Amino acid sequence: MKPRAMLVPFGYPDYPQGLLHRFLEQSKEVILANGLNLLSTPPVIVEGDVARTRRLLQESDYDFLVVLLLSWVEAPLLVATLENHLTNTPILLWSHTTFQGDGEQLTLGPLPAAGVVRQTLEEMGAHFKFIYGQPDSPEVFDKARAFALAARARQALRGAKIGLFGYVSMGMYTGTFDHTKLRREIGPEIVQLDQYTIVKRDEEIPQEVVGDLVARYKEKWLLAEGVTDEALAATMRQYAAIQGLSQEHGFDALTVKCQYELSRLFGLAPCVALSVLGDELPVSCEGDVPLIVSQLMLHYLTGGGVTSYGDLHDIYPGDEVLFGACGFAPMSHAAGQPQIGKHTALYEGLLNTSPYKEGVVTLARLANDGDATNIDSGYKMHIASGQAKPPPTFREVECPPYPFIRIALDGDVDSLMQNLMSQHYAIIYGDVRAPLQELCGMLGVRPVLLK
Repeated sequence: MKPRAMLVPFGYPDYPQGLLHRFLEQSKEVILANGLNLLSTPPVIVEGDVARTRRLLQESDYDFLVVLLLSWVEAPLLVATLENHLTNTPILLWSHTTFQGDGEQLTLGPLPAAGVVRQTLEEMGAHFKFIYGQPDSPEVFDKARAFALAARARQALRGAKIGLFGYVSMGMYTGTFDHTKLRREIGPEIVQLDQYTIVKRDEEIPQEVVGDLVARYKEKWLLAEGVTDEALAATMRQYAAIQGLSQEHGFDALTVKCQYELSRLFGLAPCVALSVLGDELPVSCEGDVPLIVSQLMLHYLTGGGVTSYGDLHDIYPGDEVLFGACGFAPMSHAAGQPQIGKHTALYEGLLNTSPYKEGVVTLARLANDGDATNIDSGYKMHIASGQAKPPPTFREVECPPYPFIRIALDGDVDSLMQNLMSQHYAIIYGDVRAPLQELCGMLGVRPVLLK
């Protein structure tokens, strides 16, 4: 999941080429030191270098371009080299500045070149970020890290497949989606299957596989009264069925419409099955596609981090909020040993009852921006962060405790409430706001930030 950069250096023929080469090699070292995979073209110095570089860019696989200004450059030479990538490839424009030599400050003219190039890229509709400084300046690449993570996530989204078992639950308009719009503007393909595929696969899981799974997980969990071996076997059979379907179809994420076909008619809500699977790939419940796309974004931005989600249930003094889903949370998010209970109302089957662990978290939610019937309407993304704290004693009426997370927000709670985009919000540990905003910029998504 390392971001993959393609370095395209530009220079000027009338400057000492040995000096350009030295600064180029130092720049490569800086990029590699920041944890990126790096490809590079030879420097573009004269018009004869353009065709070769264009060919290399066309034949190579990367997430973004690092356009490096080593010295003054002729802008038409740069545009001719990059013209097939200006509007469809993220560009990190890096300009060197001045350097010390023999006790005096010297320049090769890169910053004047940047003055021309930066505005040119803007007028040509390129998506770019501008950084400047010599490679021996430790902070020069700091602002580029979030951009690199976002570029990697953008590319990963373009090749992603999300499994949708059923469709949205319980009339949630905000969980619906426009398939073509999502594919065009965000990237992932949605593969829709019926919940019966889970039931059918469930019937085909060998008993020895189920027995091994029960033995493996039973030792790891705290089991509440009423959690029998038979119930565990049914749950682990369901997990094996969903996992097998996910692997068979090559899903990078999935969401299941649990209500009410599985949770009542079939008599087995997939809460625990998905809580186990959630440590392997982004998963969620109730067929909410914008939610699972939000989770997948966070997953890619963190290089494969575990994502969860919760319904917003309450607010507290001090800009604190309470989120929790009705029986689902990845097991690795539990504060201590995971706790498994039995549904006593509303649904049937087992559920995860583990409270969340403490730590910094990011909340995110993708939604339509404005009138969804307007073909030109885009997307917006609600972004917030905060500190997860131990939740209060809390439960839905006549139900066991759910996995709840209490979050002290880094901002005004009313700012969250007045921009609320659904009841479901994606959750991930860590502060991912900066790369998520960069990703929004690359995808044309309007970020809505907490004030």
